[in-house]
Amino acid sequence: MAFITHCSKNFLRLELLFLSGLKRGRLLCLALSLMLASVAQADTPVELQAFKLERQESALYMSGAWQFELPSALEDALHKGITLYFVTEVDITQERWYVYNQRIAHAERHVRLFYQPLTRRWRVSISPQPFNVSGLGMSLGQSYDTAEEAMGVVRRIVQWRIANAADYNPDAKQTISINFKLDLKQLPRPLQMGAAGQSDWNIGFSKTQRLELTP
Repeated sequence: MAFITHCSKNFLRLELLFLSGLKRGRLLCLALSLMLASVAQADTPVELQAFKLERQESALYMSGAWQFELPSALEDALHKGITLYFVTEVDITQERWYVYNQRIAHAERHVRLFYQPLTRRWRVSISPQPFNVSGLGMSLGQSYDTAEEAMGVVRRIVQWRIANAADYNPDAKQTISINFKLDLKQLPRPLQMGAAGQSDWNIGFSKTQRLELTP
């Protein structure tokens, strides 16, 4: 009787070890499949079209259009009440023969997009500062009937003031750096952690070139 009980315990222990190993194997396969899926998915491509730099009497203005499609995951998030934030940052630097290049101008353009379920309308607000800093006082907002109209405003930049006219020096070696992205830092903290590393939420563009006015 004692021998049978001992054998039963050993068999039960072996069975538990087998099930535990099988479970770890399934988890490993699941982790590998998720890793392969994340590698296969590419980030959302973004292009800057109709780029134009103009100098008027008192300022330097930038115009252009961001060309990208909103992933379905972000569309679902919008319909579930999640607000999306996009930011465009521009830096103008001038080359110096000593130490580091000098930054002579910096500008930011923050765009907030959200859906209003009660009115079934889309709201777009634009601010020169993050919305969690400036609030509603310094932002300009407007509502639209369709997502296409709202996204058209998000993508389009029309004569955005990025520097003073005096900052532009055609005789100096000046460069302009343009960065555009979906700003995860303005999302709620739990959503920031969930969106980090997800390709659908990785929307960005970065380019540096010689500062030259559009003819």
